[in-house]
Amino acid sequence: MKLAKTLSKVVLISASLLFLFSCENKEDEPSQYVIEGVTLNISQAELIPGESVVLTALLQPYNKSVDEAISWSDDLKDRIFWKTDNAAVAEVDKDKGIVVAKGVGSCNVSFVCGTKSAKCRIIVRSFDKEIPYGLWNVEGTDDKYYFTFENTGYHFTPDDTCFFDWTFDGMRLTVTNKGSEAGQIDEQLIITTIKEGKIKFYYSDDKDRNTHNLKRVPMEFTYDNLMFAATEKPGLGDSLITVVDMGLPSGTMWAACNLGAAGLNEDGTRYAWAETTTRQSYLLEDYKWYDTERLCMTKYVDDTDIQLLEEDDPVSVCLGEEWHTPTKADVQELFDTCHFIYATYSGKEGFVFIPKNEDYGDRRLFLPFSLSSEYVDASSLSLRKYGFYWTSSRSEADSFEAYCLCINVNDDNAKLYSATGTTKRFYALCIRPVYVEKK
Repeated sequence: MKLAKTLSKVVLISASLLFLFSCENKEDEPSQYVIEGVTLNISQAELIPGESVVLTALLQPYNKSVDEAISWSDDLKDRIFWKTDNAAVAEVDKDKGIVVAKGVGSCNVSFVCGTKSAKCRIIVRSFDKEIPYGLWNVEGTDDKYYFTFENTGYHFTPDDTCFFDWTFDGMRLTVTNKGSEAGQIDEQLIITTIKEGKIKFYYSDDKDRNTHNLKRVPMEFTYDNLMFAATEKPGLGDSLITVVDMGLPSGTMWAACNLGAAGLNEDGTRYAWAETTTRQSYLLEDYKWYDTERLCMTKYVDDTDIQLLEEDDPVSVCLGEEWHTPTKADVQELFDTCHFIYATYSGKEGFVFIPKNEDYGDRRLFLPFSLSSEYVDASSLSLRKYGFYWTSSRSEADSFEAYCLCINVNDDNAKLYSATGTTKRFYALCIRPVYVEKK
């Protein structure tokens, strides 16, 4: 029995040695190398036009590089190459695997070795110019970035604030940090991709690409006299109502506060559409222009009857004939001619509108988030992140609804939204008055 066990061990040891020697012999015989497959270092890359990435291939079954494989079998040279299926999106060096992004789109870059191949998906994106405006917190770091897409901005750090200059070539935002001394360049932050909730960047000194989550945070600001400089203050009895001249093409000026508000950060008084008094309950059956017996609206029902009359406009009734609730066109003009930033004023979140017209670049218009569930059916909404304001324009399609200005931030604080949409006329919303001087 012991002899049988001993012989068994000898056989196993001999077999093991034979296996080792056979492997070494096979490694010494390059002519026996047979390619069974190909793998690449990456399977997908996202670039912007002008960026590049280097792809490398490994040949199987021995996980050898192309150079190593060629040293085994010189005839492989004629069977190995790189190719792209869309050179307008990305070009690739035929021999080296260097991929250069050319245009927005997607394509496949493949490594071919005889009948074996592997491919990498290349996605080329454009820089989203709408996302960066405002103050961003880059999650996972202590840095915050404030982008304005004007001539200068600030780079916020936990300890100090440094001036920077930036250039934007349509694809890259290059931020040059001036440092503590005038003209001194400490580093450059090159931002290549900003999408909703994500930022991709690298520093000029290391070139490492990094992808971080973005979270938009409200930028605190204060008003000063310059923001109201050269603006008219129309009189109403013994009071003066401050307006902000945003340099709008129509000449329309927006009030600095909501109707009925004592300060810029207050919601003010809410009204149902086309009602000039307030009440405790805002239900359909309580609405002034609703007939509970016939179940229909009694005013503003015709196709041509879609604009609020002065007698039913709470702004005109409260402030005078030169004042009115903004029309849908007034709101669209504000969106078209201004940037807007997610901001906080005296503890109240909202949007700050900044004129694109450089002659009025020091002006600011703050609209606070003003939604409340007691006035609007908003059980599914994050109330703190929404602001709704009436316009004077009724819905063309539904006489039960009117247009409102809506501002909000989405759930992950990455995307800002501003739009005009319709909602029920009997809801009570805030109003931001506008002033048009009579000629």
